[in-house]
Amino acid sequence: MMDSATRYIDDYISKSVVNSLSVGVVVLDMSYHVILWNSFMAKHSGLNKEDAVGEDLFAIFPYLSKSWLELKFQSLKILKSYSFVSWKQRPYLFKFRHNRPITGAAEYMYQDCTFIPILDEAGQTVYICMTIQDMTEAAESQRVVDEIIDANKALQRLTNYDALTSIYNRGYIEKQLDVEFSKSKRYGNVFSLIMFDLDFFKKINDTYGHLAGDEVLRSVSKRVGSMLRNTDVLGRYGGEEFLIILTETNEESALLLADRIRSAVEKMSITSSDYTINVTISMGVAEFRKAIKDYLQMLHEVDIALYNSKKLGRNRVTKYVVG
Repeated sequence: MMDSATRYIDDYISKSVVNSLSVGVVVLDMSYHVILWNSFMAKHSGLNKEDAVGEDLFAIFPYLSKSWLELKFQSLKILKSYSFVSWKQRPYLFKFRHNRPITGAAEYMYQDCTFIPILDEAGQTVYICMTIQDMTEAAESQRVVDEIIDANKALQRLTNYDALTSIYNRGYIEKQLDVEFSKSKRYGNVFSLIMFDLDFFKKINDTYGHLAGDEVLRSVSKRVGSMLRNTDVLGRYGGEEFLIILTETNEESALLLADRIRSAVEKMSITSSDYTINVTISMGVAEFRKAIKDYLQMLHEVDIALYNSKKLGRNRVTKYVVG
């Protein structure tokens, strides 16, 4: 039997403590009738305790997903352990308005929901307690963080990538070359460079227009990129000139790859309703040597190799010969 002191404590907890919580507390019987409805729920639902207690939850809130909640309650009844649903999984359970302005966000309060089975002395689930926590501020903070991350990614693309071809730009690829060169200087590993440009590109622009020329640059970049490893770095070095850093690659392997790329580009046809354009590329190859003083010297050597390809008739691969 419950004595008067126990009843007082029970009544105090129910009326004072539960109602002072800054979270919603709802207790349901196994027929989904409301047994307890605290002040948080009353405030945000607009439904007083007197109007909620004893009522069927789904009759009060017909928008609730009955099938989802019934499955959740059935699981609690069987497993007899609590269940938690984050706002990131399900933004809200109850359509409560929030009082925080969130541009572009959902109009309802974001909520974390906890479902707790209440057991009788025999260990059987007789009630379900639901707690509803307002997570709108956390959702807003996360939204701001996500926007900053997206902005940083966009800035990084602007900083590191060529706007036309979507491959790396000159600034980025030179930084990567400096890193690779320093690493090879220190540890002695080998790498190679390929520099190439499109043959007679000015003639393409003059004949078909700059938009067609832009499409040629994009198409060639995409085709070359598809032939490289994830560890290789392709960048637009300027105009119609491109640079490839081939990590852990000696001169022999670089020459073989360069010729495969040259052949693949030669077989391409860039077409539209107005034109069909075939292009060729000239290529230079240079290998890292310990005697090279810095990456700029290596760039100079691969540029000489490219120049020799052009001088020898274009559409060919030429390696740098140490003099």
